[in-house]
Amino acid sequence: MRVARGIVFPVLGSLMLLSACGPGYAGTGVAVTAQLGPGIDLYGYSADQYGDWHAGYRQWTPTVVYEVNGQYYPNNVRGGRQVQVYRSQSGYFLPPRDQEWARTDKRFNSKKMPTDADYGRARSRPRP
Repeated sequence: MRVARGIVFPVLGSLMLLSACGPGYAGTGVAVTAQLGPGIDLYGYSADQYGDWHAGYRQWTPTVVYEVNGQYYPNNVRGGRQVQVYRSQSGYFLPPRDQEWARTDKRFNSKKMPTDADYGRARSRPRP
């Protein structure tokens, strides 16, 4: 029975220490996000803005951005999800959603294809 008592106090002390550290972890996640710097604006594809993709997609630069908590960053972010997008002089934008598109640009890495959530978060450009 003495052995059991000797184990109980260290275990209880460890549990109390873990529960005290819990809120600190949430604060750490915020601090890490703040260290990432400003995110990028990611827009949805618009033929008005980027041109008809059938003719203009070769001028677009395929690039990978990193999504963390719904925000996108141009640099590799530890734990961030890679998302393949395009970049042009007008900024970063998601690829067209046409069925035909998926088989057209061989430079595009379909393993990093944007999800429906990415398309839902994309900004729309104001009309000129």
